[in-house]
Amino acid sequence: MRRYHWFMLSAALLFGALLLGCEGKEGPEGPQGPEGPAGPGAEVPEYTYLGGGGEDCMHCHVTTVTSWEGTGHHEAYEALDEDSRKNLYCVQCHTTGFDSQVSFGDTVIAEENYGPDLYGFDDYVNVETEEAAARRAALEGVQCEACHGPMGPEFNEHKPEVSFATRTENDVSLSLCSPCHGTQLGEWVTSGHGTVQGGSIDDFNAQYYASSSTCQPCHTSEGFIAANDPAFADYTFPAQKSFIGCVTCHDPHDATNEHQLRELGSVEVAYHPGLEAGDPGVPFFECYGVGQFCGQCHHARRDNDNVAGQISDGDSHFGPHGSPQMDMYIGNGSYEIDGYTYDRTHSHQTITEACVKCHMVREAVIHGETEEHAFHTFEPDVGNCEPCHTGLTDFDVDGLQTAIQGKMDELAQALGYTDAATMLETFDSTADGVEPWEREAAYALYFVSNDGSKGVHNPEYATDLLDNAIAYAQANKRFAAR
Repeated sequence: MRRYHWFMLSAALLFGALLLGCEGKEGPEGPQGPEGPAGPGAEVPEYTYLGGGGEDCMHCHVTTVTSWEGTGHHEAYEALDEDSRKNLYCVQCHTTGFDSQVSFGDTVIAEENYGPDLYGFDDYVNVETEEAAARRAALEGVQCEACHGPMGPEFNEHKPEVSFATRTENDVSLSLCSPCHGTQLGEWVTSGHGTVQGGSIDDFNAQYYASSSTCQPCHTSEGFIAANDPAFADYTFPAQKSFIGCVTCHDPHDATNEHQLRELGSVEVAYHPGLEAGDPGVPFFECYGVGQFCGQCHHARRDNDNVAGQISDGDSHFGPHGSPQMDMYIGNGSYEIDGYTYDRTHSHQTITEACVKCHMVREAVIHGETEEHAFHTFEPDVGNCEPCHTGLTDFDVDGLQTAIQGKMDELAQALGYTDAATMLETFDSTADGVEPWEREAAYALYFVSNDGSKGVHNPEYATDLLDNAIAYAQANKRFAAR
């Protein structure tokens, strides 16, 4: 029995050795079999407008989409009452992908008025199928694609539309807000923001402030966004800069601030002699609600050293930085002559959201109904002065503006000029023979003139600035004549 086992084991080992020792070359490749059927292609979205509340965008832009979910754009369709949902003129701006032409009151779309796209909200209006109902639900509200363009049918080829501009080119608006905010854009084009450099974008970009990094944050749309929106901190903006416009002031993705304004923080007055920035006692513009936004740019920028240098040596840009409305409003920021007193407070400072209340919001008739409207001309209306001042036809309340203009002329005359207009045009603070006391007095004229309201923003402070400067100039002239 043992012999048998030994024999079998020996045979197995011998057979294994033969296999190892007899390994030959690889044989020829066999014939290729027939080609199999084509596999399924990559999944391609069926529709141009995907909808779905930005679900597809969240893969890369989760923070932006999450922020957008708190905005009025997200809730736009929900905000419509039942009658408005039947009015396609309303629906077109409260949904995504609506490219048909409709008029106020329309409940159906004429065949000839359908837009070229086949998969926006309008293409499912009055269609009674399960698919149409699902598509309408998916396209409710002002979603990502409403502004940045459709993401289908080739998702990976989508290049989102992005624009920082608020102007027209060849009669076409470059603003992504234009399809739904035409009224505001029509007002904006008449405003100082829309007419800067005559409305010429080429002339605007040729100006120093469109290329200067220190000027851009308040003179260009891109500059303000870069300075105030962390999402664009590393963004490469186009070389051509844009006027201050829609997206400069409003962030369409963020509802942190009322009206989706970008920045409502406190603003420090730049000139505060005897104090360093951040010291207790430094004056601030704060607690004025959405009016805080205007103060981000409408304030003087001359700091202590700059103003001191202007008074001692003169300056080619004499006076405060243009548009010191914020400073005038709170009664601070101008050069003040030693030994004189200045009244800084006035009843206008008690008006909540003062800038917006006076310059924008007032009642208007829209579609036959009277309602509050924010006018983007930014021009004040005498109606906003009520109920404190009744029966006004202009802003010369109790002759204030006439009196301020008279004081401006009187100050100019005390400094040897015919009137304020002549002095503002010809005064050279660096010229030989101009004394520091003349610059001290002249600063008040420039500050009041640059404010532009002729005392309305702060009657007490404007009056004191001019009266004190007149008295100071006259006293120094008498002294010099001795």
